[in-house]
Amino acid sequence: MQTAAVPAPTKSTNVRFFLLALQATFRTLGATSPALAARLATRLWATPPRAPLRPAQRAALDAAERFEVAAGDARVAAWAWGEGPQVLLVHGWGGHAGQLTPLAERLAASGLRAIAVDLPGHGATTGGEANLLRFAEAIAAVDRQVGGFDAVAAHSMGAPAVAWAMTVHLFRPRRAVFLAPAASMLEASRRFAAQLAISEPVRARMQRRFEERLGIGFDRFDLPAAAPALAAKLLVIHDEADREVPVEEGAAIAAAWQGAELVRTAGLGHHRLLRDETVLDRAAAFLAADWRMAR
Repeated sequence: MQTAAVPAPTKSTNVRFFLLALQATFRTLGATSPALAARLATRLWATPPRAPLRPAQRAALDAAERFEVAAGDARVAAWAWGEGPQVLLVHGWGGHAGQLTPLAERLAASGLRAIAVDLPGHGATTGGEANLLRFAEAIAAVDRQVGGFDAVAAHSMGAPAVAWAMTVHLFRPRRAVFLAPAASMLEASRRFAAQLAISEPVRARMQRRFEERLGIGFDRFDLPAAAPALAAKLLVIHDEADREVPVEEGAAIAAAWQGAELVRTAGLGHHRLLRDETVLDRAAAFLAADWRMAR
């Protein structure tokens, strides 16, 4: 549900032509058939892209303990590393559990049990629809299955999913790390529209279609607005060069969340943040802080 949500061809040489074709299509349909344009935009925005599973990520998943959790009509795929206080790892829109394996291994080496999941509509999880409501349900189901999480780390759109689970599903981690978090469904839809040359009237129609489908307004997924009611200790890490989710969104979350800390990085973008050694050390130390003090 962000700008990366456009399903693109696998060959990079074709991506630009594919994008240009979509832009031309939306310019034409926006002028001649706004309703049809809105239906097409809705379908595209609701379709997560498929991020590749790198060899190192696959190896890390293969070395983990794999299990599944029922969450509504989805079978949520999950992987666990280590023993100790439990930390949930949540990927973003179009991502997968493999992207969090560097942090999972770091946490396991610190004496924690890290559990990463594929959200509904992603990766190895079967069934279920890809939207924030289903994501939050999956988070809550895994939380119940494993007996509760002491902490959580979430990337990008995983952050508002975690916040929604905290708000409506009694998900109560003591600590949270948000990596390049998205703050607003409205702003995410605007970035998506700008990428595909979708006019504002068509984008607004798309928004209404989603709100009717989910039975909830986009304003309910505004993370800064929800932050004052959330009690976990929060660390936000966001890169100044993030072109998918602007650093201002992470800053807005940290400013609204009581006691939150914001760390700005440089030159890592949206995804390399998840593999950077300094970021991994900072995130793992924050997530393990309560356990270390208890020792």
